[in-house]
Amino acid sequence: MSRPVLAAMARRLDLPVERLAVLEAYDDADLTVLDDAISLAIRAEDRAVADGLEQAVRFVPRPLRGRARALMFGGGRG
Repeated sequence: MSRPVLAAMARRLDLPVERLAVLEAYDDADLTVLDDAISLAIRAEDRAVADGLEQAVRFVPRPLRGRARALMFGGGRG
């Protein structure tokens, strides 16, 4: 299986490309639409998690918020 769209999808999903063998029956245009939808869903989930973490920081006592942000998001004040 050496179709680039399936290889890209496997990397995005962190799966061995062999796990996507069932998708070989579909043409590249359909697989590109699926890959785009997967990419959008992953980005939306990442944004939701980051927003949730940022909202959770509001419940940390003010003197510790900088440290909490640094631990959750990296960098910043610590």
